[in-house]
Amino acid sequence: MEEISFEFNGKKIKAFSGETILQVSDRLGITEIPRLCFKEGYRSDGNCRSCVVEIDGERVLAPSCCRYPREGMKVRSDSERAIHSQKMVLE
Repeated sequence: MEEISFEFNGKKIKAFSGETILQVSDRLGITEIPRLCFKEGYRSDGNCRSCVVEIDGERVLAPSCCRYPREGMKVRSDSERAIHSQKMVLE
């Protein structure tokens, strides 16, 4: 399996090809990203938007359940913007 190196909340980590940001986070136990519509074994559509993360260089927040990391990508689930959006959806 191909490995992809990227930064998650300031830490360098590795993902396997085909893993979403949410799956990498869960596998490594790095952080708890909220989710409402995600369930292992089901197709991820990013509809509920509760699992959004901030990606450097991108204007909009991305749903981590259906977003795949790229080499060198910088992802934040703990930024003020991401947390605010997550809380709004969960509310």
